[in-house]
Amino acid sequence: MASNQEPKFPLRLLVDKEKNRVVVAESKSDLIDILFSFLTLPLGTIIRLVSKNQHDHIHEINDQPEEILGCINNLYKSVENLNDGVFWNSICKTVLLCPRNPCEILCKKLKLNLDDSETIKYFMCGKCCRGSDWFLSTFVGASCCSCGKLMDKEMKLHGDFGEESYNFDDGVFVKKGSLYLIFDDLKVLQNSPGNSVQQLIQLGYKNFHKLTQVSLDVGLKEILDLLKQSLISKSPLTDIFLANEEFKMMSTFSPRQEPKFEKWTNIKLKVMVRKSKKKILYAEAEGDFVDFLLSFLTTPIGSILGQLNGNFSLGCVENLHTSVKEFNPSWFIRPLGNPLPNPKVAPQFGCMKQPLINLCEEKAPTYWYGHGVIKNHICYSNVNGVVSKQKRFVKNPEAMKLFDPRSPNGTIESALGFVKRPSLFIVWDDLQVTPFANTSSISFLHKMNVPLDDLEEHIVSIGETEALNLLGASLTSSKEALTEGLFYLLMKNPKEEVTA
Repeated sequence: MASNQEPKFPLRLLVDKEKNRVVVAESKSDLIDILFSFLTLPLGTIIRLVSKNQHDHIHEINDQPEEILGCINNLYKSVENLNDGVFWNSICKTVLLCPRNPCEILCKKLKLNLDDSETIKYFMCGKCCRGSDWFLSTFVGASCCSCGKLMDKEMKLHGDFGEESYNFDDGVFVKKGSLYLIFDDLKVLQNSPGNSVQQLIQLGYKNFHKLTQVSLDVGLKEILDLLKQSLISKSPLTDIFLANEEFKMMSTFSPRQEPKFEKWTNIKLKVMVRKSKKKILYAEAEGDFVDFLLSFLTTPIGSILGQLNGNFSLGCVENLHTSVKEFNPSWFIRPLGNPLPNPKVAPQFGCMKQPLINLCEEKAPTYWYGHGVIKNHICYSNVNGVVSKQKRFVKNPEAMKLFDPRSPNGTIESALGFVKRPSLFIVWDDLQVTPFANTSSISFLHKMNVPLDDLEEHIVSIGETEALNLLGASLTSSKEALTEGLFYLLMKNPKEEVTA
């Protein structure tokens, strides 16, 4: 993530010393590329990076690390604490804790790539290559679907449409050669006198009499601090560069109560309510619902912002997303193929039965075997760093079967999700997840220490609307995601009796 000589990025601040606030900053494209790359980071990666950054610098502030992202922290910690036996294989657990960035090829070319996940590698079984049974895995530690032995023969990928087909000399996301404006709420604009005048007037400044210029360099720590503050604060530049310790955490969410036209079969979820508190204590959940919750960790924040479409407020990261959508396309390197507004979930990292129909997983590429592993049946010649446009088809390539960890036997055809079936889990209101196998229900209820006549069981249906509400509540509520996301359903509907 950081080389021996960590890169630094110049930043010029315009500061209102009287109000102790950063009004606007000027930056080159390298830093803007990194800020925009926040949108490509899956939630699990964000939690891991921010937690590590806080832990590494905890001695500097003599305090305990703050939790971010509502109840998603509890979901991440639950995965850490779950036994490998809960999942189809140990790879599923790694997938959730270290999800793959769908824009990995692009982010690798950033001057400072925040994502410390391992680069994608390709493995085959060195002992089992019979006929058309060419199995390929993009995961370390996969077992061959044919013979069960470890797929440990690392292969070189040829003819990729990825890194070789991009020219990074002009930048990664935005074009080099210009300055950009970053406001305290992370709104980003193209640098121009007109934009500066308009924004400063809107902020209440008619001249520069109260403003002072400050120049500094920012590195990895400051950028990770910006990532964290973008999710919890409306003024991250002021918080970090003026050491503002009085910021208020800003996150709001209002559940959408109008059902949408459902194109997906609903999940039936059994929830236990404490009547006196008007609170959902927990839900009894099977594999489909747990997989859906766990898939939050593999989803890029940019995709989530697009899904919720302003229906919640999470710090000011929404302003980064809006800035990308409102930028003049000519300022982007690849305006027609810009992934930032809606980065998809990486292939084989998503929920198989996804109630959020617009939250898409990228389709897995087609791989072929012929003089090594190739992609899409096409190779490109690369001479002295120049990629030839002439396509070179490999003679008699054989299609490869792709290993999928979300499966009891590793095949895509049998892929179901992350956790084994059948299985039963308890999902608590704060999204802590615990398996319920071989647990006494009598002991469970006794430990809860809640009067039995204060408990009431309901069954709710989770469709697209309810899934969106759960996603929004999980990001903004630190203790009551189920209650805030689903309790409105119980207010509208009478108790549904559960038959034995």
